[in-house]
Amino acid sequence: MSLRHDLRVVRAVAATDIRLTLREPLFAVIGVLIPINFLLLFLLFAISGGQAPIAVVMNDHGPLAERFVQAMDGAHSFIIHTATPADAEREIRSGGIVAVVTVSQGFDSALAARERIEIPVEVNNLNVDFTNDIRRAVPLSITSFYADAFPEQVVVTARESDVQAQDTGYIPYLAVSIMVAGLMLASQLQGSVNTARDYELGTIKELALAPVSRLTIGVGKVLGAAVLASASTLLLLAVVVLLIGVRPLHPLEVVGFGLLILATFLALGVLVGTLVRRRQQAIPLSIAAVLPLFFLSGPFGPANWLGAIPGAIAAISPLTYAIAAFQHAFHGYQTAPQGLAVDAIVLAAFTVVAIGCAAFVFGRRGAGH
Repeated sequence: MSLRHDLRVVRAVAATDIRLTLREPLFAVIGVLIPINFLLLFLLFAISGGQAPIAVVMNDHGPLAERFVQAMDGAHSFIIHTATPADAEREIRSGGIVAVVTVSQGFDSALAARERIEIPVEVNNLNVDFTNDIRRAVPLSITSFYADAFPEQVVVTARESDVQAQDTGYIPYLAVSIMVAGLMLASQLQGSVNTARDYELGTIKELALAPVSRLTIGVGKVLGAAVLASASTLLLLAVVVLLIGVRPLHPLEVVGFGLLILATFLALGVLVGTLVRRRQQAIPLSIAAVLPLFFLSGPFGPANWLGAIPGAIAAISPLTYAIAAFQHAFHGYQTAPQGLAVDAIVLAAFTVVAIGCAAFVFGRRGAGH
C-alpha cells in the first residue's frame, strides 16, 4: 500500500478517536485534571517538607545575635520566625513548629569577652527526618556564624568547588521531575482509555477487518491521543513555567523532548488499553504504574544515586531518561551519565517497541473480540 494511503488511515483513526472522546467529555476532563492534580499534590508535599519550621527566641538583639540568625537562614534548612518564649513554647507543644532556638541574654557580651555560651535548642523529635535536619543544621549555623564573625580564630575552613554552573532549588528541580511524571500519566491515560473504548464499543472489529496494517492503526491511535493529551501537557507546562517560575534554559529541547516523551507514554498507553480492553481497568492501572516508576526514576536527584538495585531498576525505566532530558532542558545539566543522545534513542526505542507490541496484541485479539 502507498504511503499516501497509510497517512489517510492514520489521519482517519486519529480523527475518530478525537471525535469519540469529545462525545464523552467526562473522560476528557479526567485526562486533564488527574495529571495536574498529581503535579499540585506533590508540589504541596515538597513545599511543606523541604525546610523545617522553627521559632527563634531573641533574648539579645545585639549585632552578633542578629548575625547568628542570618547564619541560620543561610543554612537553607529552616523556615524561621521570631517569637516570645511563651508563644514559641505553645507552638512547639501544639505541633506547629519543629524546634525552638533561643539566643540567650548576654550573647553579644559573652562572645566579646571570649566566654563560653550555649544556645538552647528544644526539638520536637516526632519526625526523625526533621529532627536530623535540626541536629545537622544548627551546628552548621554556629560554625558558619563563628567563621564569619571571628575569622581570625577559625583556621580550618571549607573551600567549595561547584560542578554545576548554578545552584538549583529543591522546588524547581522537583517540579520538573513531577511535570514529566504528569506527562506520563496524561499520555498513558489518554492512550489506554481511547484504545479500551474501541473494545467496549465494538469498533475494534471494524479496525481488525480493515485492509490496513496494524502498525498504521497503532500510529493513528497514538496521534489521536497526542492531540487530546496536548491540553494536559500545556496546562502542566503553564503551571511549572508561569506559576512556579521555572524557566527552561533550552526551550527547543523542551519542545523536542516533550513530543518524544508524549509519543513514548502514549504508545505505552495504547499497549495497556489493548491488553486490558476496559476503561475501568485502564484508568487505575495507568495511575498505579506512575507512582512506583516515579520514585525509582531519580525525581529527587540522579538515578545512579539511589544505590545498586534501585539504580538498575531505574536504568530500564523510560521515565528515568525522560526526567534526565527535561532536567537538561530546564536547568542545563545532565542527571544521567549517558547523555542526551542516549536519552532520545532510548525513548524512541520504547515508543517503537510499545507500538509494535500493541499492534501484535491487537492482531491476535482484535478479530476474535
